[in-house]
Amino acid sequence: MRTNSNVTFNRAKNRIYLYMEGSHDLEEAQRMYDEYAKAIEQASPGFTVLIDVENYTPGSDAVQDIHKQASHLAEENHVGKVARVVGDRPLGGMQIDRIAKHETRYESRHFTYKEDAEDFLDQ
Repeated sequence: MRTNSNVTFNRAKNRIYLYMEGSHDLEEAQRMYDEYAKAIEQASPGFTVLIDVENYTPGSDAVQDIHKQASHLAEENHVGKVARVVGDRPLGGMQIDRIAKHETRYESRHFTYKEDAEDFLDQ
């Protein structure tokens, strides 16, 4: 089921923005992975990623496997830092954070507010 989730790349900041909402099925998770891969192709090593999961609901094990692949893809392409905006409902971010901490070694943190996440990535 398609959601309003999307991926954009800001070349000036060398930053990928992921907005994830709702609950992703396999098709939606794969669509987002493909968009993320295209954004990574445009990025330079050391790129940063801001993931807004404030309105995201964790998916199935199969969807989590696609998130793992995305985390590995970022690491293989030399991501600098990752910030997750979780708002006051950290459930969606917890799933992705768990994957990143167990599967990768890049620096990542949770934030309640997008502005704080941007500040962290800008440092």
